[in-house]
Amino acid sequence: MAAASHTHDGEHSPIGIAVSGASGRIGRLLLALAAEDDELLIAQALVSGASDAAGKPATELAATFTEGAPVVSGAGLESGADVMIDFSTPTATMERAEQAVVHGTALVIGTTGLSTEQLARLREISEDIPVLVAHNFSLGVNLLCRIAADVARALGEDFDVEVVESHHNRKVDAPSGTALGIAGAIAAALDRDVAKDLRCGREGRDARRTKREIGVHSLRMGNVVGEHTAHFASDYERVELTHRAQSRDVFAAGALRAAKWIAGREAGWYTMDDVLFRRGE
Repeated sequence: MAAASHTHDGEHSPIGIAVSGASGRIGRLLLALAAEDDELLIAQALVSGASDAAGKPATELAATFTEGAPVVSGAGLESGADVMIDFSTPTATMERAEQAVVHGTALVIGTTGLSTEQLARLREISEDIPVLVAHNFSLGVNLLCRIAADVARALGEDFDVEVVESHHNRKVDAPSGTALGIAGAIAAALDRDVAKDLRCGREGRDARRTKREIGVHSLRMGNVVGEHTAHFASDYERVELTHRAQSRDVFAAGALRAAKWIAGREAGWYTMDDVLFRRGE
C-alpha cells in the first residue's frame, strides 16, 4: 500500500511530525533537517518535563528555522502530527507510544535500550498504528546488512566471517548495536546461533577460531562517527563490505525518510527494509 497523499486544494501538504527527545543530539539534527525540508512540518518538539529546554522556542535547539518554530513541550504528544519520531529514553518512548495510539500517530523509533517486554508492547501497538523500529537509520547500513546476508549465503561454509566496527573514543558500549545487527543478519543467512556462534573479541594462548564462529571486534579512536566492515575470507580470496558514516546527520536523514515513507500507511510493524525496498507499493 502506498503512503496516503497529504493534499490540500489539490496540492500536496507537508507531513506533520513530532520529534520526541528534541534536545538530544539526534533530536536537534532532526529539527534542523526537517526545518529545511518543504515536505515536512514540525508540529511538536517534545522533551522530558524536567528538561531545561521545555517552554523555550525550538530555535534554541535548531537555528535553521525561518518561521513557525514550535515551543518545546515537556508534556505529552498532542494531536496534529502524522508521525512521531522518537529518540528519547525507553520510559518516555513507551509513554508516548501509548499517546500515539490515542491520536492515530504513526511511530518511527530509534530509542536504544528497549527491553524485550517493551518491544513486545510496541508489536501490540502496531496492530493499531504504523510502527517502525530501527537500531540504525543509515540507509547504507541497512543496505549493508541485507547485502552481507546475501554474500554469506552465496559463499557458504568455506569462508570465515569477521565483523569489525570503529567508533569515537567516547562511545560506551561495545560491540556497537550496528555491528551486532550485521553479524546477526549473517548468522541468520548461515543458519547459525547468535547466542553460541558470535565471538566478541579474541584473546588468550588458545584463541583459535572455530569453524562456525562469527567474530565481532571493536575499535575506539578519535572522532570516528561509525565504520563497519564485514570480512569474508577463504584460503584463496577475501571479500570486504564496508560502510562509513561521514557525519551524524546520516541517522537523522534516514529517520526523516522513514517518517515520509510511513505517513499514511496501514497499521503494522515495519523496518528500514520496507523503506528501502517497498517504495512503489
